[in-house]
Amino acid sequence: MLKKILKGFLIFLLVILILPYFIPFDYTTSIPSKPYENSVFFTTSDGVVLHTQQWPAQGDYLGKILLIHGLGASTFTYRNNAEALSAAGYDVIAVDLPAFGYSSKARDLVHSQVQRAIYLWELLDDYDSSHTDQGSWHLVGHSMGASTVLAMANQVPLKVRSMTLIDGAVTGNNPSMPWIFDTPVGQWLKVALRYYVLNPSQFKSFLKSAYNQEPTEADVLGYMTPLKTKGTISALIDFVKTADNVLITELVPKNIPLFLLWGGQDTWVPKTDMDIIKDTVTVTDSHVFPNAGHCSHETASDFNEVLLAMLAKS
Repeated sequence: MLKKILKGFLIFLLVILILPYFIPFDYTTSIPSKPYENSVFFTTSDGVVLHTQQWPAQGDYLGKILLIHGLGASTFTYRNNAEALSAAGYDVIAVDLPAFGYSSKARDLVHSQVQRAIYLWELLDDYDSSHTDQGSWHLVGHSMGASTVLAMANQVPLKVRSMTLIDGAVTGNNPSMPWIFDTPVGQWLKVALRYYVLNPSQFKSFLKSAYNQEPTEADVLGYMTPLKTKGTISALIDFVKTADNVLITELVPKNIPLFLLWGGQDTWVPKTDMDIIKDTVTVTDSHVFPNAGHCSHETASDFNEVLLAMLAKS
């Protein structure tokens, strides 16, 4: 009897170990050549393709802004902000980080914040080479993208006019066990990402938690469409394997204006993290949107007005 039980268990274990390799997980849709009317693609010196949306300044020119999204997002997340910033007089670039949006889904990339910063400075230098303003940039990052802002400021501080962290995830690093993603556990994770996490119903639930309000179907579609492209699942696994945040304690330049914008009802990166940042470095100005969740830039009606007032101080 014991032998039968043991044999059955071994067969079950073997199936569990092998089965995920036979479940298709990738998407078949290719990245479109022109996702948006104002899409511009840039290829780095080592062949990494970055997708951006670009809005030229309107009226009296005030400077340049780079918008960096958070985990799972893309340039879509700044749909309520970019045109208002452009109308106020800023050249605006929103960028998809590698593995996200319509940027490169190539395998075996390093997704550390330091490497991302290198890519983004290449992008901005290329942009500057064909534009009149060779001056510094306002860097704006949401959640995970706030860590990218810190990495960029550490690398080229003279080119940073200000840093704005929106509900910034910069006070704690993620534990890393890269080896586990090369096992059947990693293969099951790909299946879970494909059929559970990126399921519209489940994704809507995630957004509701992040927004602290019910998302619209257009919100869900806007987030999910760029994720459901070929290569996303494997690229996200590579991202998890190699992600390495730059923390607020690692910020080197202390003389760059630093602005904090936070959702008062953020349960993903709580307001207490803003207090930690204030205790660690000098903050030029901060603002809390009382009823907003983790995505205050998408849901707070006065977000653009507050951000523009802060940028005017730098």
